[in-house]
Parts: sequence; C-alpha cells; structure tokens
Amino acid sequence: MPTPLERRLLEQIRRDGPLSFRDFMQLALYDSELGYYNTERLKIGPAGDYYTSSNLHPAFGATLARAFAELWREAFDGESLVLVEMGAGTGQLAADVLTALGDEQPELFRDLCYVIIEASPAMRARQHERLMGFGERARWRTLEEIARQPITAICFANELVDALPVHRVRWQLGGTQEQFVGLEGERLALHWHAPSEPELMRYVECLALPLRENQIIEINLDALRWLGQVSQALHHGFLVTIDYGDVAAHLYAHDRPQGTLRSFYRHQLIDSPLERIGEQDITASVNFTALIEHGRDYGFETVSYERQTAFLLRHGLIERIAAMHKADETLEDVKARLAIKNLFVPGGASDNFRVLVQQKVALP
Repeated sequence: MPTPLERRLLEQIRRDGPLSFRDFMQLALYDSELGYYNTERLKIGPAGDYYTSSNLHPAFGATLARAFAELWREAFDGESLVLVEMGAGTGQLAADVLTALGDEQPELFRDLCYVIIEASPAMRARQHERLMGFGERARWRTLEEIARQPITAICFANELVDALPVHRVRWQLGGTQEQFVGLEGERLALHWHAPSEPELMRYVECLALPLRENQIIEINLDALRWLGQVSQALHHGFLVTIDYGDVAAHLYAHDRPQGTLRSFYRHQLIDSPLERIGEQDITASVNFTALIEHGRDYGFETVSYERQTAFLLRHGLIERIAAMHKADETLEDVKARLAIKNLFVPGGASDNFRVLVQQKVALP
C-alpha cells in the first residue's frame, strides 16, 4: 500500500520525469508536510526507529559539556559561552548539556547562550517543551540569521550530517553514473543515468581512490554546503561534528560494493529506501575526509579527529561511571551503569562513531 508521500512522488515523476536519488531522499526526509522528520511520530528511542548516543544516558551530554567548557576556556577564557547545536532532535542532548553546565560549570552557565538550529517544526515543538525550564538561555535561530552578524561560538552537530540527502554514484565501463528514482510500471524504481551535477565528477576525481566496476558510493554535497553555511555564521570558534562514518579510504573500500546507505523502521534494517516512503529513516555514513579537506577551504583547521569512545574517555567518562557507584545500588542504578557502558565497550554505541573538532580563527 503506497504511503501518501509515495503517491505524491509517483504523480510528480509521471509529470516531470525521474528524480536524482539526492532529491528523492530530500523529499522522503524533509518534505514540509509528509517528510519523515516533519511528521509527528516519535523517531528516537524504544518507541521510535533508532537510538542516538544522547538518548542512552545523560552522561553523554555531561561529557560533551565538559569538553566544550575546556575548549572555550583555552580559546576564550573570560568571554560568555555561546553554544550552537544544529539538529537538536528531541532536545534531550541540549537538556543534558545545559544541566551539566549548570551543575558543574556555574561560572560559564551564568551568562550562557544556547542556540538551536532546527529545520523540523515537529522537533522544534518537542525541544521547546523539553527546554522550558532553562528560560531565555535556549533560543532558536537559523544559520542564515546568524550569518548576518557572525558570532564567536562552539557549533556542534550530533548525528546531523548522516541525515543530509546524498547522491549515489557508481563506476561502470570507465565512467561515472548516478542513481535516479523513476517509474517501473506503476511503482517507483531505481535507475542509472549520466550524472546530474558536474560537482559529482570532481568529487570522485578528488577521492583518488580506485573504485571497482559497479561499486556504489554516496556523495554528500549537502554536507559541503553545510560547512560553508557554518563558516559564514562563525566568526571565530569551533565546529564539533559527531557522527557515524570514517575516512574515505575505509568508507569507500572494496568490501562495501553497495555503499553505506541504510533505512530503518522500528529498529529494523530495511532493504530498500523505496519502502514506507516518509515513514522510515534513510541515512548514509559520513565521509570525514571530505569534511576535513573541504573544511580548510572554509577556514576550518582540524584540532582533533578520533573515535567517539576515545573522545568520551579523554573527557572523563570513566570518572563519571566511578562516581555513579553506590554501595546500596538499586536495579535502576545497575541499568543506568549498563547504559553508560554502551558508550565505550567494544561493539557498543560508540564503535562506529567519530568526533571531528575543527577551529575557525578570526582573520585580523
């Protein structure tokens, strides 16, 4: 049974022709009325389709808060802390970061400004409800609004870049082909045609990697445009990107002939992105090499790049676990400690995540 968004896309493609996979993914996730992220159904947690590190335990946000405080003091000691979270989901991470700063960094919390960039009206409503207790400290803006008067801040994104729409390309017969969504009878189907944008060819050439015949890779041009938008909004400060992915050499290795695109529905991996359109998540692993190299073009220099596990341990996660131990532990205490261990044990939530810290220095 086609979803309402699938029926709309069928009509659009009959009328206007095939969509690039990137444009299809954009509509499937972000259509203003029927896109996955703009519908009211809960996406994150046991009742949703996937978990995020921030929903496993408040210690994730508290550890980030400590890392942000250390970064800020090293670069801007004495100035009022400004945090900009891009794609804040349910607002849980914002609440955990703000709570930890209030409890552990009162001198920074006193004049803190916490800005949220959120495209989804449904998510914004959840965030407003979750953060009501923090009053005027939490504000909602767009990057375009901030760019009119660039700021000094720590900007960060947790599992945002993997949700940006991607182009899919393959190498065949000595040339590059791009995936499109068209029609096969009365159903949507995937087809291959000549690339829709010259940037795709340049991206493949810049990879300098030997792709095998018919090997599919994802190209996230939207992530590069996002870097440019953040750079325009940020006069001086840091960009912290947390997501699952890897460097290009590993991400586009020959043992991934079908690429990294995945779809999720109620915590189940779904074979096709053309199922349950508008009702399932579609995501692809992040190419951190592209963020690092293209970041330089926008004035960002790499401060650190590491596994999320290493980042969390370096900023005191183990000490937090030790502090949680009680002689008279309840079952809930044990469950909490087990949840936090998922952030660093082998095979846990952090295994495939990376943390990239980049700095933009103000020009004299």
